[in-house]
Amino acid sequence: MNNVNNVPVDVEEMRLWMQGYSNSFKPALTGAELAKQSGIPNGTLGPFLAGKYPGRNDNIARKILAFKQKVEASKKVNDALPADPGYFETDTSVKFERLLTLAHTGRITAIGTGPGTGKTITINEYREARSEVFVATMSPSTRSLVQMIIEVQLALGMIPKRMRAADASRTVVDRLTGRKALLVIDEANHLNYESIDELRSWHDRTGVGLCLAGNEELIREIQQGKNKDAFARLNSRIARVYVQQTPEADDVIAFCNGWGISDPAIREYLITIGTHRDAGGLRECKQLVEMASYIADEDGRGLALFDLQAVQRTRGSKWIKA
Repeated sequence: MNNVNNVPVDVEEMRLWMQGYSNSFKPALTGAELAKQSGIPNGTLGPFLAGKYPGRNDNIARKILAFKQKVEASKKVNDALPADPGYFETDTSVKFERLLTLAHTGRITAIGTGPGTGKTITINEYREARSEVFVATMSPSTRSLVQMIIEVQLALGMIPKRMRAADASRTVVDRLTGRKALLVIDEANHLNYESIDELRSWHDRTGVGLCLAGNEELIREIQQGKNKDAFARLNSRIARVYVQQTPEADDVIAFCNGWGISDPAIREYLITIGTHRDAGGLRECKQLVEMASYIADEDGRGLALFDLQAVQRTRGSKWIKA
């Protein structure tokens, strides 16, 4: 990779490259999208590409060269990585789907899992496969009632407006009333008692299906936490609770099949990693396979067990003997 300030740059070549890059997408990138990716203001980039920029065209060309080098470096990395299969069915994802389907009938279900079980990707796949499914993902910044309501409004396609929590809640109730919908709250463990109880009240008022998905802490807080007595109304309405600490061995086998990993030694290694408590589950398996494949590609050979073990020694899972 060259320092763009130390090499000659051809203005016309950079103009043609940028136009070609835009047209490589179907449909072609808009000026605003191209500006966002490259970091060059649209008001500057547009005239430059049209050959009408009145300023230092060589300066813009150098910025395009820097962007070009970034694109090519990213492509080199991605080309070395195995193709991500996206969603693939596992024994655990089937269980998650059943809980989502049950909630979609107008009931409440709750899922508490360790990391890397495929919870979120299954939720997203379910949303793509069914109508009237809305997913709001929580975070530490959405813990409070007002912020939780805003996230749900966004998931419902609403434009949040500044108003009292009670009024904002009413807009959600109005949107959900009369609909055979499912509202999934992912990462619900970030919510406080007030926010979770508000979700329960929406279910009571509208009949909307509700699935609370998060980590095992979510279930412990609802069933055994300091607010367990206050959560009694919610607990009595939950049709089914499902808790799973780690992926199952068959889940890791499905992962290996999806990622095209047939080597028996690597498969056994990944089963050990993927099913180990607190290792990160299938997410850790994915990280190991991708980074190890990158190392193997640099050496011009196929993926080997020692590549995965070398990567593992640099990660948080290094304490696992596999």
